[in-house]
Amino acid sequence: MWFSRVLAVGALVIVTVVVAVLTLRSDAPDDAHSLVPTATATAVAKARKRHATVPPVVGEITGAKARRMAVPILMYHVISKAPAGVANAELWVDKDVFADEMRALHAAGYTAITLQQAWDGWRRGGPLPRKPVVLTFDDGYLSHYTHAKPVLRELGWPGVLYLTTKSIGPGGLTVHQIRALLKAGWELDSHTLTHPDLTTLDDAALARELGDSRKELQDRFGVPVRFFAYPAGRNDARVRAATEAAGYLAATTVEEGVARGEDDPFALERVRVNATDTAESLLARLRGQLE
Repeated sequence: MWFSRVLAVGALVIVTVVVAVLTLRSDAPDDAHSLVPTATATAVAKARKRHATVPPVVGEITGAKARRMAVPILMYHVISKAPAGVANAELWVDKDVFADEMRALHAAGYTAITLQQAWDGWRRGGPLPRKPVVLTFDDGYLSHYTHAKPVLRELGWPGVLYLTTKSIGPGGLTVHQIRALLKAGWELDSHTLTHPDLTTLDDAALARELGDSRKELQDRFGVPVRFFAYPAGRNDARVRAATEAAGYLAATTVEEGVARGEDDPFALERVRVNATDTAESLLARLRGQLE
């Protein structure tokens, strides 16, 4: 009898320890070192996904309708309140306003997707959600990791990081932080090596900015880099042709509008979100452009 009680107590202790370890793991940040074996960590991640509060996508669009789908591509830069007197203050979106915008989009029925998913919808017929939206973040600011990532993680949404390679390191994003964004489901795309006006470069320099940035990102992070954003939107026929020659599938501009499958893939329009925007004004702009 006493031996059976010892076994029961021992089993209880083991269960308690396992539960404690799993609890520590679930509260740890995404990029913390794993406290449990990989198989268990995977099981925990799946369990957390099953119990997420974000509802699943309802009514996916496929086929010809997906090929014709209008997809707003939102353009963000810094996700922080602009300091007084800073240059280009309109490119700074306060983190709380950003959170309000994301939750408002979700409440209005939007679902964030990657550019690759939009492309697959346009070229292969889906599947796409009923109200897709792409969230792009230009340059590679630290706030993309510290402020945007937690909000999108809450919703189970991906972002698209248009990374200028000179932004990797001090003052921008570290390699570790970029890997954490990729782990969270973000897509990595190119925004050149040094953010120049591409229309002013000779052919050799243009090829380097386009091709070397793509190669560096693919080599360093082990993911495909298929899409491109023109710095400051500056492009012309020569730049668009060089972008296609560098191996990209499509490129986005800063021209205001909603992207569609029948558009020139190397001149896709975006919706720039400014510091003066609110959740309400952003939804109103999207409604106006989608009508």
